Amino acid sequence: MKKLLYIFLPLCLFTLGFQLANNKSSYTTYSKLSDDSKIEWKAWHLGKTGERYGIVKLKSGKLNLKEGKLHSGKFIMDIKNLTVENFKDNKNEKLMGHLNSADFFKTDEFPTAKFEITNTTQIEGDFDYLLEGNLMIKNVNKNIQFKVNVNQTESEISLVSEYFEIDRTDWGLTYNAEGTEGVLADYIIANEIGFKIHLKLTK
Repeated sequence: MKKLLYIFLPLCLFTLGFQLANNKSSYTTYSKLSDDSKIEWKAWHLGKTGERYGIVKLKSGKLNLKEGKLHSGKFIMDIKNLTVENFKDNKNEKLMGHLNSADFFKTDEFPTAKFEITNTTQIEGDFDYLLEGNLMIKNVNKNIQFKVNVNQTESEISLVSEYFEIDRTDWGLTYNAEGTEGVLADYIIANEIGFKIHLKLTK
């Protein structure tokens, strides 16, 4: 029996090692972030009036392909340095300061947000994939989903999402939210925040 173990144990270890190496080699990772990567955001007052919009840059990102198909990934958003772009005077700076304050993102404590893919499903139509993943804002994690198009070459991959919306109150962003008592209607801010993701990475 011991002789059989001496024969088969090295063989099993060799086979397992080969399988692990083979599985690892089936993944392709893109992790060098392009300057073109960004997230467009939109917000409104009650009834989607008084639109505000701007850009959130990304600090890092990674996408993993398995056998040529999108499998997993994540990216980090630079919330502290988000921009507002729809005003032409110092209102931009004033709004950016308010968004950075404890009323909204409290970026002194939570300077970044993170999205991590938990599932990918190939779909037909105008988009390639339905992505599911966890969006973390202010240390609150919620699962969301949205559709994306993915284009790839040997050295580069780009991901562009559909325009989609989330309910900010799910992440504790409740300042002047709909239904807040004692706030005039003109100062109520819609619960929805809109996003469109542009992610470009190289190996």
